[in-house]
Amino acid sequence: MGEEHHQSPIGKESLLAQVLDRSNLIRALKQVKRNKGVAGVDGLTVEGLLDYLKQHWPEIKSQLLSGDYRPQAGKRVEIPKPDGRKRKLGIPTVVDRLIQQAVAQVLTPIWEAHFHPHSYGFRPNRNAQQAVYQARSEIEHGKKWVVDLDLDAFFD
Repeated sequence: MGEEHHQSPIGKESLLAQVLDRSNLIRALKQVKRNKGVAGVDGLTVEGLLDYLKQHWPEIKSQLLSGDYRPQAGKRVEIPKPDGRKRKLGIPTVVDRLIQQAVAQVLTPIWEAHFHPHSYGFRPNRNAQQAVYQARSEIEHGKKWVVDLDLDAFFD
């Protein structure tokens, strides 16, 4: 995720301070803009986010610091899967995406070090092809089992 922070802060206050750090928020804003995406339930677009933040950031930051911030409901959409079924998605508002990105930029470097080295799902710089390569390598070295888990509909 770009620049890595190798600190391992203990208190939630120090983590929140890192999340709300101006440079972290700027990086998060740039990433949300790069990702583009559709508006959430509030109708606010990525293009309108900066102007919105200029007006509303003090209130949002205050809510985050006090623990009173509540994300808005996700916009429910269904996208078709290759097998004809539909995959349900919840689209967060762009403000919530900004906050999620800012949090991820702080927590990912801390938590990544604790994950199993052969875990590939939803991890930075990892993909399904690498998982297949690792599984083949393990089989070639005498392993007899490969575990592939898909928590289908777990979050529904």
